[in-house]
Amino acid sequence: MNNSGFNGTPESAVPFTGDSSLRHVKPVWICGLLVLILPVLCLAQDGGENSVIQNGGFESSTVGQFWQVGPREVKQNFSMNLDRSDAKEGQQSLVFEAGEPINLTLRQEVFLPVGSLWRLTGWTKSHISATTAKGDTGPRIGIDSRVGTQGFSQSSGNSGGWQQQSFLFRVPPPGRITIALNLFNQQNGKVWVDDIRLEPVAEADGAEAVTITDERLSNRPIDPKQGGQFIEPLCDVIPSMTAQQVQSTSFEEETPWAYPYKEAVDKPYRPWYPDGSVHDAEYSFDTNNPFNGKRSQRIKLPVANTWAGISQDGFYLEGGHSYRLRLHMRGEGNPLVRASLHGEGTVVAGPASLGRGSSEWQGSEVVFTPKRTMRNATLTIEFRGPGTLWLDRVYLIDTDAVLGLWRPDVVKALQSSKPYIVRFGGSTIETFEWTDTIGNSDKRAPFSDDPWGGLQDNFVGPEETVQLIKHVGAEPLISVRWTGRGPQDAANEVEYFNGSAETKWGRLRAENGHPAPYNVKYWEVGNEVGGTPEYDASVTAFAEAMLRVDPSIKILSSDPSPNIVRIAGPVLDYLTPHQYSVGDLNGTEGELKQLRDFIQQDGKGKDIRVAVTEWNASAGDWGLGRGMLHTLGNALICSRYRNMMHRYADLVEIANISNFSRSFAGGQIQPGPGYLYKIPSYSTQILYQRAAGSYPLHVNRSSPLAFYLREPDLDATLSQDGKTLRIYGVNSTAHEHKVNFSLPRSWGSVQSAEEFVIGDSHAEPDSEAMNLPDDPNRISTQTRRLPVSGSNFEYGFKPFSITLLEVHLAGK
Repeated sequence: MNNSGFNGTPESAVPFTGDSSLRHVKPVWICGLLVLILPVLCLAQDGGENSVIQNGGFESSTVGQFWQVGPREVKQNFSMNLDRSDAKEGQQSLVFEAGEPINLTLRQEVFLPVGSLWRLTGWTKSHISATTAKGDTGPRIGIDSRVGTQGFSQSSGNSGGWQQQSFLFRVPPPGRITIALNLFNQQNGKVWVDDIRLEPVAEADGAEAVTITDERLSNRPIDPKQGGQFIEPLCDVIPSMTAQQVQSTSFEEETPWAYPYKEAVDKPYRPWYPDGSVHDAEYSFDTNNPFNGKRSQRIKLPVANTWAGISQDGFYLEGGHSYRLRLHMRGEGNPLVRASLHGEGTVVAGPASLGRGSSEWQGSEVVFTPKRTMRNATLTIEFRGPGTLWLDRVYLIDTDAVLGLWRPDVVKALQSSKPYIVRFGGSTIETFEWTDTIGNSDKRAPFSDDPWGGLQDNFVGPEETVQLIKHVGAEPLISVRWTGRGPQDAANEVEYFNGSAETKWGRLRAENGHPAPYNVKYWEVGNEVGGTPEYDASVTAFAEAMLRVDPSIKILSSDPSPNIVRIAGPVLDYLTPHQYSVGDLNGTEGELKQLRDFIQQDGKGKDIRVAVTEWNASAGDWGLGRGMLHTLGNALICSRYRNMMHRYADLVEIANISNFSRSFAGGQIQPGPGYLYKIPSYSTQILYQRAAGSYPLHVNRSSPLAFYLREPDLDATLSQDGKTLRIYGVNSTAHEHKVNFSLPRSWGSVQSAEEFVIGDSHAEPDSEAMNLPDDPNRISTQTRRLPVSGSNFEYGFKPFSITLLEVHLAGK
């Protein structure tokens, strides 16, 4: 995961307040002092009668009051003063001076109604040093948000005199935006700013006239792989998908998670704890001769005919289901070992004998069938003294688990999303050893989940993930490690998955229980390690080694640089950006156009396409801000991005939304003990997969706004047989938008039509609404037939909604 581009007010933004003694910002101690002063947030008025910007004219006697600079930028050498001799309005302006090249942006955060249209204006003047002047010389004004930059005005150039800058934007969910005054861009000199204003822009009343043409926007149909999913070893993503319920299966020391959402509950606290005659027993972790990992649990009980052991709470048990408990043990004194599941004042399964502990490690298991459902059961493993017992690699798994491992409801949700391609990758790929994740899972040691913190219990590696992907009828995409590895390491992994049983690595796969090759077609070289000369120079060698093993595979790059096609184009099939600011629809489209240019300029006619192997509205918004990924507003943003990808069907073949399951508020699905619910963007993925195989069409609109400002955001596709028209409409505003549609008469009459609407089921729709365990269907898809006929019809797109109109035509 990454988050590229200019993005949002930093959480620790430094406000400029105080008297003139702080005007020359250089000493580090001043930065520390300023961090202690909280920034002021401003609440917009719906009527727009009062200014929504605080101190937009810089008339306050306090220099730069209500404005902030990022904590890194504030450490640079520059001065900020009030200039009473040169103001565009009022009595004074704000002037910045830098004696050396710096990057500096002044920011103020405000809240505005989601979906409303606004104009930002301001006056700037600059004297930029000729030695640092370049194409984008001079200040710019713009809007940033948590879901991506909303754009900037054109640079005013080295103006010398006051110039007004203006910028039109629409407020993205959740309505939290940042006024950004970009003063210096690795430049030095002097810049003045004054009269920064926000004004609401009135929009036309009545229905917009929209003509859908039969002109195709692409030669290729929309690929179903645009609806791909993404699974990575990131904290709780994979554990939440499996039917294995024990926490700390190998008693390893675990580092805290490095990133939070709701830090107190991100990782449920379910420790093993002493139980039974604990006053008679001695508990320790033993690093001498563990069965799995670096240590085992040791319990010494010298008292005869009494029982002691360990317990763990938090198990969800369904009455009538069977659960397999498996553990590994050894002992001194031939101790008798048993296990039970209990809670709420009763035993629901067991006690069941696990045999006796001998001097050597041995596996033991028992199948429990609970008498009734219990949401918070306790597992107890204990033995009778006297003696000593060592325990290691303990797990409890539902016998109904798909492929012996995966939760059935998770598998059903993955299959229902019809992803067609699922990627196994992520940041951890660049630190872990894939060879440690194959073979008997009892013996696989947990591995550090770098850089995220914690441990992965190592029941799931790329092989189990490929088995799941194949099971749901999708294509796997595997990222191979690049960091610290060479071409032969990547070739070995390809051979393990795709080589015959006669090859070295294929033979090992067969010994591990899978003689037939997996025939994994898509292989990505590294995860977020591209864009450097070192990486670009290595790709050809990696690809050639992998292709020697299996010439049929497709090679994907990591983050593409401007040089990657020129250097490695002959071996590349896909350029692979990660797009985590898709709320910046204009900027995101610009990146796609740039990649298209790389291919056209240096590809020498080779059919290289784009695979966006990770994307979402945000990736780096850590803390409570991550909650926006759960909202209807996030689904609106993601749907607009899907509309745009349709229009680039010739270029974008693969796109994997991040992530599939629960991770720091991410995850299209949210599995928990005894429940699973989906976030709103999961429903949109299903809706957009209906267009797979169709062709995007040109849509003529009467709205004069740029495409990324129009409401609703519209997209139209036509099936290959010409009989199914799909119109996708995303209304990101709080008001209904009516559209008069005109269809080509050559398509014939409308036979029938249906609407599929994803929106808030509450009477007053809220862009911040989300599904919850106790309200899992607040945001869901509602379907009904529409009374549509002829080649013209009107439709009203509901507030904060994603709509698919599926129109069945007679055909030519």
